[in-house]
Amino acid sequence: MVIAELAAVLFFLFQYNRVWIPDSEEVWQSAEITKDYKAGDHFLHVQLEDGTELDYPVDPPALPPLRNPDILVGENDLTALSYLHEPAVLHNLKVRFVESRLIYTYSGIILVAINPYKQLPIYGDAIIHAYSGQNMGDMDPHIFAVAEEAYKQMARNSKNQSIIVSGESGAGKTVSARYTMRYFATVSKSSSNAHVEDKVLASNPITEAVGNAKTTRNDNSSRFGKYTEISFDPSYRIIGANMRTYLLEKSRVVFQSENERNYHIFYQLCASAMQPEFKHLKLGSAEEFHYTRMGGSTTIEGVDDRANMIETQKTFALLGLKEDFQMDVFKTLAAILHLGNLEITAVGDERSSINLEDNHLNIFCELLELNSDKMAQWLCHRKIITTSETVIKPMTKPQALNARDALAKKIYSHLFDYIVERINQALQFSGKQHTFIGVLDIYGFETFDVNSFEQFCINYANEKLQQQFNLHVFKLEQEEYMKEDIPWTLIDFYDNQPVIDLIEAKMGILELLDEECLLPHGTDENWLQKLYNNFVNKNALFEKPRMSNTSFIIQHFADKVEYKCEGFLEKNRDTVYEVLMEILKESKFRLCADFFQDSPVSISPFSSTISIKSARPVLKSPNKQLRMTVGSKFRSSLSLLMETLNATTPHYVRCIKPNDEKQPFEFDSKRVAQQLRACGVLETIRISAQSYPSRWTYIEFFSRYSILMTQQELSFSDKKQICKIVLQRLIQDPNQYQSGRTKIFFRAGQVAYLEKLRSDKLRHACIVIQTSVRGWLQRRRFLCMKQAAITIQQYFRGQRAVRQAITAQALKQTWAAIIIQKYCRGYLVRKLCQLIHVAAVTIQAYTRGFLARKKYRKMLEEHKAVILQKYARAWLARRRFQNIRRFVLNIQLSYRVQRLQKKIEEQSKENHGLLERLTNLASTRVNDLDTIQKLELELERLAAQKRTYEEKGKKYKEDSEQKILKLEIQNKELREQKETLEVKLQEKTEEMKEKMDDLTKQLFDDVRKEESQRMYGSKISFSQKQDYEKEIASLKGEIKVLREEKTQLQQQIQQEITIQDDLKIEVGQLTKQAQKIPELQKEIELLQTQKLDVEKQAQSQKREMREKMSEVTKQLLESYDFEDVRSRLSTEDLEHLNEDGELWFAYEGLKKATRVLESHFQSQKENYEKEIEGLNLKVEHLSQDINHLQKLFREENDINDSIRLEVSRLTSENMVIPDLKQQVSELENQKLDLENRLQEQTAKLKGKVPLQSVTVSPVLQLRIDLEEELDMKDRIIKKLEDQIKTLTKTIEKGSDVHVSTLDKEYIGMMEYKREDEERIVQNLILDLKPRGVVVNTIPGLPAHILFMCVRYADYLNDADMLKSFINVTIDGIKQVVKENSEDFEMLSFWLSNTYYFLNCLKQYSGEEEFMKHNTPRQNNNCLKHFDLSEYRQVLSDLAIQIYHQFILVMENNIQHMIVPGMLEYESLQGISGLKPTGFRKRSSSIDDTDTYTMTSILQQLSYFYSTMCQNGLDSELLKQAVKQLFFLIGAVTLNSLFLRKDMCSCRKGMQIRCNISYLEEWLKDKNLQSSNAKETLEPLSQAAWLLQVKKITDDDAKEICEHCTSLSTVQIVKILNSYTPIDDFEKRVTPSFVRKVQAMLNNREDGPQLMLDTKYHFQVMFPFTPSPHALEMIQVPSSFKLGFLTRV
Repeated sequence: MVIAELAAVLFFLFQYNRVWIPDSEEVWQSAEITKDYKAGDHFLHVQLEDGTELDYPVDPPALPPLRNPDILVGENDLTALSYLHEPAVLHNLKVRFVESRLIYTYSGIILVAINPYKQLPIYGDAIIHAYSGQNMGDMDPHIFAVAEEAYKQMARNSKNQSIIVSGESGAGKTVSARYTMRYFATVSKSSSNAHVEDKVLASNPITEAVGNAKTTRNDNSSRFGKYTEISFDPSYRIIGANMRTYLLEKSRVVFQSENERNYHIFYQLCASAMQPEFKHLKLGSAEEFHYTRMGGSTTIEGVDDRANMIETQKTFALLGLKEDFQMDVFKTLAAILHLGNLEITAVGDERSSINLEDNHLNIFCELLELNSDKMAQWLCHRKIITTSETVIKPMTKPQALNARDALAKKIYSHLFDYIVERINQALQFSGKQHTFIGVLDIYGFETFDVNSFEQFCINYANEKLQQQFNLHVFKLEQEEYMKEDIPWTLIDFYDNQPVIDLIEAKMGILELLDEECLLPHGTDENWLQKLYNNFVNKNALFEKPRMSNTSFIIQHFADKVEYKCEGFLEKNRDTVYEVLMEILKESKFRLCADFFQDSPVSISPFSSTISIKSARPVLKSPNKQLRMTVGSKFRSSLSLLMETLNATTPHYVRCIKPNDEKQPFEFDSKRVAQQLRACGVLETIRISAQSYPSRWTYIEFFSRYSILMTQQELSFSDKKQICKIVLQRLIQDPNQYQSGRTKIFFRAGQVAYLEKLRSDKLRHACIVIQTSVRGWLQRRRFLCMKQAAITIQQYFRGQRAVRQAITAQALKQTWAAIIIQKYCRGYLVRKLCQLIHVAAVTIQAYTRGFLARKKYRKMLEEHKAVILQKYARAWLARRRFQNIRRFVLNIQLSYRVQRLQKKIEEQSKENHGLLERLTNLASTRVNDLDTIQKLELELERLAAQKRTYEEKGKKYKEDSEQKILKLEIQNKELREQKETLEVKLQEKTEEMKEKMDDLTKQLFDDVRKEESQRMYGSKISFSQKQDYEKEIASLKGEIKVLREEKTQLQQQIQQEITIQDDLKIEVGQLTKQAQKIPELQKEIELLQTQKLDVEKQAQSQKREMREKMSEVTKQLLESYDFEDVRSRLSTEDLEHLNEDGELWFAYEGLKKATRVLESHFQSQKENYEKEIEGLNLKVEHLSQDINHLQKLFREENDINDSIRLEVSRLTSENMVIPDLKQQVSELENQKLDLENRLQEQTAKLKGKVPLQSVTVSPVLQLRIDLEEELDMKDRIIKKLEDQIKTLTKTIEKGSDVHVSTLDKEYIGMMEYKREDEERIVQNLILDLKPRGVVVNTIPGLPAHILFMCVRYADYLNDADMLKSFINVTIDGIKQVVKENSEDFEMLSFWLSNTYYFLNCLKQYSGEEEFMKHNTPRQNNNCLKHFDLSEYRQVLSDLAIQIYHQFILVMENNIQHMIVPGMLEYESLQGISGLKPTGFRKRSSSIDDTDTYTMTSILQQLSYFYSTMCQNGLDSELLKQAVKQLFFLIGAVTLNSLFLRKDMCSCRKGMQIRCNISYLEEWLKDKNLQSSNAKETLEPLSQAAWLLQVKKITDDDAKEICEHCTSLSTVQIVKILNSYTPIDDFEKRVTPSFVRKVQAMLNNREDGPQLMLDTKYHFQVMFPFTPSPHALEMIQVPSSFKLGFLTRV
């Protein structure tokens, strides 16, 4: 095999091929061979990508790996690569990650997930639904695809599954595990109301809060391993979950490295310290506590610890963990923080102490309810118990600090286990578990600068997982070969069992560690020495470092790791002093006391349901203390985990960290290569490469390499046989491939060889085409040049000959020869011309004489016949004109008679209406007079009141004026008194200065009193004045109101007077019209007599005319025998006649005669057309009269019963009206007689059209056409008169109450009984089948019948009956829709009928907006007593509900066809887009039979369309449904395109555009262009265009931005990144071009959503379409079984 591989490599080491050479920076670098390599050469001449030429030294046994063809780069599956090795894998991942921005890649059964360090829009619910139900190979690699595969295998095989997510810290393990659990929760919703799936997801935030922390590599690093079992019931719905944890990093509680944090929960608690519920914990900021500030980084950029704390509390509550439990947890956490702040002081070198007044000590003891004295003592002392005595030994400060930290770690470890246990209790379920899916989130292989006990355990776990993985891969390979019937060959793969034995076997590393831990004075150095003694130079996997005596090296499967022995024993023991544990046991805080009780570990309820068979026996030690070490516990839990995984079907997810700087989409090749080696991906590749790594189905191979097949090979019908024959011809070595049952297996390099052959064949074909085209172009160019050369040569030679011939002698001889030739030729031509002239004249003379004689004889023979024809035709024309004129006069007379009759009827109707109006006005006038008298009395009373009010107002005004005068007088008197007093004061001051003080005091007192009196008086007068003014204003307002009422009364009186005057005028007009009635009767009698005379004359004239015309035609036909004339004339005579022109003259004479006749009859035709136009105008007048009568009819129907009774009473008392009625009836009878006579005459005229005249001339046929047209107009007039007659009859019936209705006239109701409601619903709704109804001509027949029953209940004015019937009907429709919720035909049928029922309730509601298009009869059928608008709203809601269910059923029926038909099916044959798919095969590539095609989609759409049309669905609703379906087709196809990189190619864009054109043609064929369905396909159309358009230059980028307006920026970038060339001739889209397009699209304001929402529904609109069917004409088919209903 090795020789074959070397030969294959040598075959490709030629010039222009590419290889990979090692590189110190990029690990591997691509280079192109510049010179062919020959066996034995020691250097390979290559050129690097940067242009550097290099002579690379090679070793023949280890030649550089070959690079895959560009067509295979960027594949979804690494196993699809032709060359499987480390550089190919690394380059493929880099291209996908950096250029295509794809983070997921398959590697056989592994999903490689690279952390993008950026939020990507690929995890929404739309993505989940897109992957649900799909095969892994059908979609792009995704974590959801792995989850779906696990779920599908569990449901299909009823076998438990596991998803193993591994990787180093910061690679994205936790996020990947979280997304898998979210996927299961979404696709398998529980049927109960417990929302178990929400609880399962809620466990993640809690475990992340208490188990995750910030490290230098990851801001949310999981510091523990977790295995979550999600349990399912037999219906595969989530019923519960269980969680196991492994190896929590307890040391992080007490120590963090620089730029790292403690667990998130501590910082969340500190951020919430100021909240009221946390005040008693006495916390502060994270900088205040020793355990949270050690790393120097207490915050994380972009993370809000307070908000996260709220989220943690919510998830606790969602899991049913109440506030008291939460508070106990928070108290314990706060106690740990306070414990870390304890101040331990050194007392000398051997002792330490704690101050009893230490605040943090008291808070710690208070929170955990401990004795602070004991705690302070035993943190600084320890008790040593021997067989004879107990010794208390003080501890140094470092020892005391270690004891404190050990206690904190122990408390946190117990708290973590307790929280996990409570989560498991919250996720417990009742009943039996059917199956489960386990999600393992565990740390990957780790190697650091300093590796300790934690890394040792982690790498030990990864060794076990790698062994399980290798066995599983080996097993899958074996199963694949056996299934395909391929000979099984043993594959050499790395077995890491020796490393596992080194660690866990008897006297292995772990057992020696546990043994050393048992020794009282055991040390790390002693244990390491034992390792050296047992394994150095004895086990090849164990080494001792050369420069160190404190470490050892183990050769793991991934790499060598050097472990420092320091701290191994302490971490393995994980001990806390017994005295401290006893103190905590005595705590009154129940949670803390329970942590340290000697109780067995609770067993999960899930473990009993898993039947597991152990792969290896678990090693158990008889020593109890040995089993309690961390190493032994971890080994036991790991063994249980491996038993669980071995009992399930595993699925692997390997998370890769692309760089250490956490930069988005930055690819560090060194780090990635290191992780690929560590996680086993390269080992999987190596195993695959050793056998048959490339696997193609026969369909894929045939489609891809049919170009390499000959015509003879393609003639076979079996594709499998063709592939085998081709492979035998192309690959000479049969060991390089194997043909299985469904696949072809190729060894490494063979696909590249086939691709080379294919590209060579295509290149050769291109060369042939280019050769032919270039040859044709060169030949065409050569011929053009040849022709040009010949032309030039010809011209040159001519010029040269002329120059040579031009001499004096030659010119003279040439000129003489020309003159001789001229005269000779002229003589010969003149002689010949003279001979011809003489012969021609002779022939013409004889011929003309013969022809003249023939013409003369012919004129003599035909002259008399021409004269006879002329006179006969003139006489016939005159007779016809007279007959037609008489016929038109008759018609005019009949029409005038009818018009007079119509005027008489109108006069009688107007008289009748005026009399009614007169009586009404008379009654209203009497009432108005009474009201006027009352108003006058009221006005007099109001006038009297007004007078009294005015008198009172005057009195009030006079009194107020008098009071004001009095007050003013008093005011004047007071002022005068004041002045006099002031004078007296001045005099007294001059006389008595000594008594000035006393007098001034008295004076001031007097003045004050006077001023107060004056102010009081002025206030009283001012208030009285305001009161009077208010009274005056109110009186003025009342007067104004009275005046307004007076003017209104005057206006009413004037209106009444004008009405009385109008009534008087109308009464006068009525009397005048009544006097004209006898005169009109006389005129009608005269017209009738004239009409009879005219009819008689017209009949006699028509008979005479037709008899004479028949005689003349007979005579003409008998006198002129055409056959005799033809027999007498020979062919020669006819030719001579034609030559002389005699026959032409005769023909011209006939043509002139016919023209005269035709012009004559043309004028008659114009007259007839004018008369027809006049008749049309009369028809229009009649139609206007009909409209007028219809209005009268509507007005008449609106009159209430009281008015009708009053009218009938007045008409019975009036003596004039009966006489008028009798006259009208007599006139109508006469009119009927006249119409009957006219009909008989027209029928006779039609029957007497002579057939012989048709053969004589086309003019008679014209006359018949005119008569038929006139007859047709007469029939139209007759129909309009009949309509007038029926309307007048209905008006007369409406005015006369005693006139009975016609017999058997239906009014559009269905009579039923109250007890028949259930039978109606049962027969008409529940038991009715759509296919038996759609054949009926009336759409929505059941809806019309239901409404006729509603009309009957409304007619009875029975509210209870109406409500009961409508409620029963609505409940029946709901029931039938619920029972047939998946039956498309039934939903379509009842959507249509519900819509028609709703429209009937609107059309006959009596509201004007719905009655615009009704006929008068339909307006009569409106509901009279009830307003059903509320029920209309209920029906509208029901119709919307049915519509949504109807759309859902259509979507479910067509959705599974969309992707196979629109995306996978190749409508354009010969344009294949298939490429190798690797381990994961597309379902469409396995078997091409029974797959859906574009035809399937079109057939399904046609079925939907025909069913909707048959059920009478309204056209607008049908368009909306089609638009919704087309949106679904476009959205599902586009979403699948986003998630399938293999479909993003130019050829697939052509296929999609072709399929879209088929859909557009279907719309055009069904006349649905106006439905806007085409616009919903615009995003898909633009995506297909984007796949086809050129993507290189700036203009291309600009064109893409301008054209792709329906696609968002995210979607455009996704398509560009996913674009995959199918052939070597296509070019990839460069990252710079993608960035350029993205920069141009930055201004767009669109969301980050990648997927279209396939659940989006357009708003449905129910247009109002009135039914054209009259209710009274609807009949109930017997198949409805509604014989108990009777039409009213």
